[in-house]
Amino acid sequence: MIRITTPMTAPHWALLERELLRAQSEAVAAYFHHYFDERGYLLCVPRWGGNDGPDDAAENLLNWPLLHALGGAEDVLDLFKLGWEGHLRQYTEAKTVDVPFAREGMYYKEFPVMFDWFHHSEAFSPFYLQGLSDPFERKYQQRTRRYAGFYMNEDPQAQNYDPQRKIIRSMFNG
Repeated sequence: MIRITTPMTAPHWALLERELLRAQSEAVAAYFHHYFDERGYLLCVPRWGGNDGPDDAAENLLNWPLLHALGGAEDVLDLFKLGWEGHLRQYTEAKTVDVPFAREGMYYKEFPVMFDWFHHSEAFSPFYLQGLSDPFERKYQQRTRRYAGFYMNEDPQAQNYDPQRKIIRSMFNG
């Protein structure tokens, strides 16, 4: 066991790291207050599709939970949660007449009604990182289990898994 009992001045690089976390935390707050409304909705025209769609909207929150986990300001996590909740509501409410399966909402049960896994992963990257910062939050745990259940045939409306062949039935699912 190593025991250090002599106080010392923090190294310059460590002070710079702390300054970076502080500056990034301030940037997150400024960005959020400029591009999101009080409900956490992104100030945009919600569109369906893999080009400028819900997955791209969610990427605006990417790495905010990681910043918080590394020591960023507490309000970074608060703004992330407000933005994530807003994102889920905004794209559940968003409808399109151009794509039949999105006419009742681009999200259903807080999940895209249909995307390939490249776009699912883009949309949910911020959500996955929440586990580094706030893994015990009840909503986070419930959503994680529900989303997993979509691929374990636990939801009768999402029979994505073929147990006989042991594969996901389609690259495009939701």
